[in-house]
Amino acid sequence: MTRVAYFAPLLYTGGTQRHLQQVVRHLDPRRFSVHVYTLRAGGEVADELRAAGVALTSLDVGDRGATPQFLRGVLRAARLVRAAGTDVVHGYQWRPALVGAIAGWLGGARLVVASKRSLTGGDRSARIAWRVIARLADTVVANADALRREAEAHGVRARWAVIPSGVDVEHLRGGPEPAAAKAALGLDPRRPVVGTIGRLEERKGHGDFLVATRAMLGLANGLAPQVLIVGDGPLRARLERQVVHLGLGETVRFTGSVADVRTPLAAMDVFVLPSHAEGMSNALLEAMAAGRPVVATAVGGTVEAVDAERTGILVPPGDPTALAAAAVGLLADPARAAAVAGAAARRVEERFGARQMVAQLERLYAERLGAAA
Repeated sequence: MTRVAYFAPLLYTGGTQRHLQQVVRHLDPRRFSVHVYTLRAGGEVADELRAAGVALTSLDVGDRGATPQFLRGVLRAARLVRAAGTDVVHGYQWRPALVGAIAGWLGGARLVVASKRSLTGGDRSARIAWRVIARLADTVVANADALRREAEAHGVRARWAVIPSGVDVEHLRGGPEPAAAKAALGLDPRRPVVGTIGRLEERKGHGDFLVATRAMLGLANGLAPQVLIVGDGPLRARLERQVVHLGLGETVRFTGSVADVRTPLAAMDVFVLPSHAEGMSNALLEAMAAGRPVVATAVGGTVEAVDAERTGILVPPGDPTALAAAAVGLLADPARAAAVAGAAARRVEERFGARQMVAQLERLYAERLGAAA
């Protein structure tokens, strides 16, 4: 039995957190035992993992760098890794990956893996951290080649593996009928819905989406689209003020975080991903798997997930006019929207399923552990 310790950020509802759920759910229980360590306690996903019988420990390392609290948390993690006889330490995102890499090194883990799931951009702390992580980790896993290229341009020298994100295709196909989904969310079942799912933070581009919404209303030629924004985060209050400022109060609906995205996806006639920066977006893959036609900005791993014009429409980032025109174009041409959606669903099933992703991860563990033996 291979003992795996996953190091994760706060387990709220987000892409990395849902990805970790998929990994834990699909790892072969005959070959792997799992313990999840979080930097802070709390979050909806933590409750769900605990209910599923997953061992969960909060390290309480705080939100800052090399403070006494952080150092105590790292040393505690190292002791726990050693006491459990942990074989594999695998950290997600830079802070948990840094804690995990140090703990794995001090605690005698046979294999240290770190997963990079988002672009670093101008975050100086993250750039420095990834250089340190790369020295301590046996392998750095990127979920899109764009992340590997960016990291190497920032001086990160690592042994890389690219394993795309994966989603539970069978589960996502089990959503309600569109009219029922719209009614359940308080939307008019007779009108089309354009929506997005994601944490409400700067890089996700929700402000652009709201500007695009106003443009859509001018372009829609009587279609009267409704807008659905699923997710929560630090920008919610600002975005709600922007809705009022743009006069969109009758058009836009915020749902907050949802545990099961099948109902909001079923309600959407078009899914948009207006991000300024992305790794490999879980929300995008979920929308494609659920058979939604997608419009997304051509950033990061999105261009690896979407075959432009065939499985989705790509537009430049920061261009609300192009975003609006692409969304309205799909609403106005149901045959084209259906063709794009069908091709997208097939692409995810073939290349981005959760089982394929976890199988690649299991092979990586086995190969690296074999080489270390």
